[in-house]
Amino acid sequence: MSDKPEEAKPAAPPKTGKPLLPLIAIGVAALIGGTALGNFVLPKLLSGSSASANADGESEPAEHGDKASQADGEHGAEKGEAAGNFADRVLQLDPFVVNVTGESYPRYLKVQVAFETASPEGKAMLEERVASIRDLTISLLSSKRLADVTDFEGKALLKDDLRHQVNEMLGKEQVESVLFTEFVVQ
Repeated sequence: MSDKPEEAKPAAPPKTGKPLLPLIAIGVAALIGGTALGNFVLPKLLSGSSASANADGESEPAEHGDKASQADGEHGAEKGEAAGNFADRVLQLDPFVVNVTGESYPRYLKVQVAFETASPEGKAMLEERVASIRDLTISLLSSKRLADVTDFEGKALLKDDLRHQVNEMLGKEQVESVLFTEFVVQ
């Protein structure tokens, strides 16, 4: 026999008695439920339409429409016919890339601008002067500082200035609104 005392072996951690299987099952059920909610339920709730879904998941229009929305739709169609289609009234310009003065170094501003006119004739008038409009837009954008164009109010003022100057250049109130379809500062 040996004179050495026996070393004590570390005791195994006590079992808690909670198997992992129920936790895994709950996790899988939550994942399936979340997927179903995200794919099927939320799009129908967020669409706001009064369409009902058939068995194939395709939507069908509701049988009874809202009288006020039908009247608005008819009025909008008449208004659209008189003023022309939206696409026929919007002039989309190629993107602009200009330098703007940043806090400590020059920054780049990439903007794509579209002009909405009152009529297709107004769009034709703008198309005749695209070079002048591009020059005016570059001059106006280059005159701005980064702080002038990064917040909502600055962008709104920039749109208003651009609309006003283009209308002044044309000699008529042709541009109803200026739309930024891309706005990136780097």
